[in-house]
Order: sequence, then C-alpha cells, then structure tokens
Amino acid sequence: MMKVSLKHRLTIFIILLLITNLVTISLLTMKGIKNNQIEDYEKYLKESSKTANLFIREKYYETDYENLEVFYNRNPNELINELERILGIYPILFDIKGKKLGYSSGENTYNDNNDILTIALGNQIVYKKVEDTIIYMAPVYDFDKQIGVMQLQYSLGRENRFYWNTWGLLLRFGLVSIIITFILGRVYFINIVNKIKKLQESVRLIEDGQYDIGGNIISSKDEFGELSTGIETMAVKIDDNIKQLTDEKAKLQIALERVQNLEKKQKEFISNITHEFKTPITVIKTQIDLMNLYKDDEKLADRSYIVVDKELKRLNLMVEKVLHLSSLDKYEFEIRKQIIHTDILLQDIIDKLKAKASKYGITIRSELTPCQVCMDKESFMMIFINLIDNAIKYNITNGRISVTSIKKGDFNQIEIEDTGIGIPDECKERVFEPFYTVDKNKSKELSGTGLGLSLVKKMLEKQSSTIELMDSDEGTVFRLNIPIKD
Repeated sequence: MMKVSLKHRLTIFIILLLITNLVTISLLTMKGIKNNQIEDYEKYLKESSKTANLFIREKYYETDYENLEVFYNRNPNELINELERILGIYPILFDIKGKKLGYSSGENTYNDNNDILTIALGNQIVYKKVEDTIIYMAPVYDFDKQIGVMQLQYSLGRENRFYWNTWGLLLRFGLVSIIITFILGRVYFINIVNKIKKLQESVRLIEDGQYDIGGNIISSKDEFGELSTGIETMAVKIDDNIKQLTDEKAKLQIALERVQNLEKKQKEFISNITHEFKTPITVIKTQIDLMNLYKDDEKLADRSYIVVDKELKRLNLMVEKVLHLSSLDKYEFEIRKQIIHTDILLQDIIDKLKAKASKYGITIRSELTPCQVCMDKESFMMIFINLIDNAIKYNITNGRISVTSIKKGDFNQIEIEDTGIGIPDECKERVFEPFYTVDKNKSKELSGTGLGLSLVKKMLEKQSSTIELMDSDEGTVFRLNIPIKD
C-alpha cells in the first residue's frame, strides 16, 4: 500500500474541510436568499391585494350603485386598467362564482388556474409558481363578505437572476479560496512536518541510549517547542525514575506495615473474644468446684445449676454472634435482599416482644408509616429484635419504649427510644465497637455480650443503611435510615 506523507494528508484534510465549509455556507446563504425572496414577494403581493381592495371600494364610493358587488361585476375592465396602472402588475378579476369578468391588456399567459381559483373562492389567499412567474389569487371583499377573486401575475425574472448571479459569485470565491489555501497550507505543513521529523530523531536517539539531544531541540514558542523541551527533560530525568521506583518501594513498605497493623488488630480482636469467653468459663468452673466440695448441699447445687445454665446460654449466644459478625466480612452473597414492608415487620417484632416487656411493666408504643425497602428480611428482624430487646433490658421498671417509622426524603427513618439508663457522652463514640458495653456489671447481669450493636451496624452498612445514637435528655434514642424502594 502506497504511503501518503503527513504533509499531503494534512493539506488534503484542510482542503476537504474548506470545501465542506464553503458548500455548507453557500447552501445556507442561498437558502436564506431564497427564503427572503419568497417572503418579499409574498409581502408585496399581499399588500398589492389590499391596495386593490381599497381602490375598488374608493371607486365604488364615487358611483351611484346600490352595492359594491353590482359595481364590481359591471365595471371590470375599468377597474383592471386602473389597477394595472397603480400596481404595475397584470390583474384578472373573477366574480364569486369563478367567472372571469375581465383581464389586463398586458401580458398574461397563464390562464389555466382553476386549481387555485377554487381555493381562493373559499375566502383564502393562494398562489402557485409556474416557471418564472407567480400566479397569486386573493379574495375581493365587500364590507362583510367575499364578492370575487383577483388574480395577480408577478414575474420572478429579477429574483432568479440575482439568485444565480450570487451562486456564481460564491463558486468563484470558493475556487480562489481553495487555491490560496492549498498554497499557504503546503508551506505551513512543510514547516510542521520538519518539526515532527526533529522530534522523531530525538526519540530515536533516546531509544539508542543517547540522551544528548541538544542538536534536535525546537526553539519555537508553541506546542512543538514544549514537546521538544519535554523530551529533553525526559532524557535527563531517566535517572530520577530510578529514585521514584525506590520511593514506590518505600510506599509498598508502608502499605505492608499497615497490613501488619491490621493483622495485629485482628489478633487483638481474637484476644478480646478469648477474654470474654474466659469469664463465663471461669464462672462455670467455679460452680462445678463448689458442687464437688459441697455435694450434700442441695440448695447450693440448685443455685449453681441456675448460674451454670445462665452462663452456658450467654456463652452460646456469644459464639453465635461472633460467627455471624465474621460471616458478614466474608460472605456478602449470603445477604438475600427482597421487598419488605417495614411497618408490618416492625409490628410483628413488637408483638413478639410485648410479653417480655410486660414482665417488667414496660409499655411499647408504635407509630408506623407504611413503607417499602429492599433488604435482607432476616437481617431486618435480627436488627430490630436486638434493638428493642436492648431497650427492654436496659430500661427502668414501668418504663416506656417508643418505635416510630416515617418517610423522610429517599429514606425510611426509624427511631427506637426508651426511658432506660441511657449512655454517657464519653461512651457514645465506642458504643458500636465489638464487645464494648457501657456498664459491664449490668451487661453480665442481663447476659449481654457487647456484640449486639456492632452486629447491627455491620448488617446495616452491608445494605447501604445507617444507624446513629441521638442526643436525648432521657434514656436512649437510636435512629436508622434505610433507602426506600420506589
């Protein structure tokens, strides 16, 4: 395949671009001229028809005829001669039935116009173009009705000559522009190609390991000069790239240290779990030792059985929650989202927990707006059972719990408020950390593990939702925002 040089391609491209622009501009210009001519002769003929109507009325006032229609039908030739003199164009008059009353003595060669005459008899202005002539028909009016039609014949010879003369001028101008553009473009692109060749030579020297390219530097103050300077700078800074690689290695070392730090935190997390596990195990071991020492004391044995059962349940709950917390970090596909009605599920959860609340004299009040969200149903149930159960556990006797659900913007905002012991300000920032409890003695008394709120937050974050601990003068208020499903 024959290679076409860059300067030839650029020259051809500019010429084609110029031709395209010239053709586009010429077409738009000629279209504008044509539209302007049409507008001009339409306006002229419309004004001429108005002038003719006014003239016919004035002539009528100078006579004794009983009405304008009779005058119009009986004096067509007189009116035609006067209109030809006033308007400078050749008129033909028709009565209301389409009969020709008279025509101009001048040139009027187009008489077969029944197609537009029928339209004009319907009280409409209409015209058609026949060769270089406009046949224009307009109604002739009495004061309140149409009494006939006038035909005006308008020659387009002058407009057509102007139109085609303009076309010729544009073509000559375009041809001269193309020739001048070709000459100037040729000179200009030769200069550009020479600069590109210098840049190519500089790149070739760098490829060969020769970084002294001062002889090929382009001194012009344009993009070529900037590019040439950039290539020279690149050659000088190859050594700096090695330093940059060293810096990248240092960054990787920092990243490695961060990973190691994360691993350390994971070990601390496991250590915390181990510590929490030791507490119930120690209690169980102590109770077993007591039962072995006092085998004959039935009351002590009964109390120990109760304590052991309670600690085993607490230990089992802790294991389940730790496993669930870890699974959320590893198995996102286990979350099965579906459309759920939050008001229905919340009411179901409240009904399940009312019996437990009533044991402590606690009342649960709910205001639930119907709302749909898309999330895992089991996660939703676990989240709100945990929150409402905490509100019961850490409430006061004869306390209250309020559950409200509203639509706010694009979110379903749910608040759970209780009249319980509350959370001190210094503890609010850590309340969602794993194994953190505000009152450890109270938590152990109620079989709390410190994992509930951490688990709730993780499940919500996995499903693009949030939970906040709000400021409250009494008790605790948790606010959840879950995206609404349209």
